[in-house]
Amino acid sequence: MAFWVSSSKVTLFLRGLSVLFLIASTILIITDDKGNFRYKDVSSYKYVVGTGVIGIAYNFLQIISFAIFRMLMNNDSDVYRLIEFYGDKAVSYILATGAAAGFGATKDLKKLQFLNADGKSGFFNIGYASALLLFLAFLCTAILSILSSYALPKKV
Repeated sequence: MAFWVSSSKVTLFLRGLSVLFLIASTILIITDDKGNFRYKDVSSYKYVVGTGVIGIAYNFLQIISFAIFRMLMNNDSDVYRLIEFYGDKAVSYILATGAAAGFGATKDLKKLQFLNADGKSGFFNIGYASALLLFLAFLCTAILSILSSYALPKKV
């Protein structure tokens, strides 16, 4: 209990930081428009946007209904711990695959010379930046997953 109470502020900070990275990543890739080329033209970029939206929704749910509720009400049940543990695991994997898809697609598409013409390489540089922000959000969520494992009930 003492560890969880002391780490609840760290947890809230990491969730907030993760949300900021996810919002920045999603806005960056959605608003990147070089001519007639947009994120919707690349399936992997659509996946990056989807994983960002899932991460934002999950972290907001955790911040609003779990972290703040627990801090204000001093309610720390085993059910919340389990939901947080498994949710952090699942979302961190989703964010990792989204970041990997973004990096992989950008690297492969930048190799194609005909796509680099007419300023389209700037579009792919934004793709790299968006994938990097998604990766940073993954790191925050992975750390949260480790922290939530310490809070699990110790049953013999």
